[in-house]
Amino acid sequence: MKKVLVLMAALLVAASSAFAAGNKIAFVDTQEVFDKTKVGKKYQGILKEYFDSRKKILDLDADEIQKLRDDYGKQSAVLKPEVRKEKEENIGRKINEFEKKRSDFNNELAKKNEELSTEFNQEMTAVLKDMAKKDKISLILNKTINVLSKGEVPSVLHGDEDMDITEKLILEMDKKQDTKK
Repeated sequence: MKKVLVLMAALLVAASSAFAAGNKIAFVDTQEVFDKTKVGKKYQGILKEYFDSRKKILDLDADEIQKLRDDYGKQSAVLKPEVRKEKEENIGRKINEFEKKRSDFNNELAKKNEELSTEFNQEMTAVLKDMAKKDKISLILNKTINVLSKGEVPSVLHGDEDMDITEKLILEMDKKQDTKK
């Protein structure tokens, strides 16, 4: 909480300094930009495809484990103790392998998400810098900030609609994406 208050105070000082100097201040909702731009949707599609391909593999493994459990449940009463123990160990090994694979996939997905987020943020920052230069904007704030324990916290508590350049940023990023094709 203390970090958020310090950050908010720093933002207010920076904003008031820029405002006092007669410069323009703006804010942008970066999550909305990610959700609505062509490049953001492209990255979302890449992540979904990446996730879906990993999920199919995990689903096949989960089905195999369930089949082994079902077979074991039907046969366990008539199995010799050593065969029963062998089957239980086999199911346990399969479950451990599944859990490890799921953990590895989650780590891969997080890494891919981080990679794509970094690429997106670089592209967005480049467009924002061009917009700031062209429109003589001295300070651009993000509408929300991420605080690990609290999720997203608003960093702009109030801003006139004409200070919100989110839609303009979306248009500029889409225009830039169209020129890449």
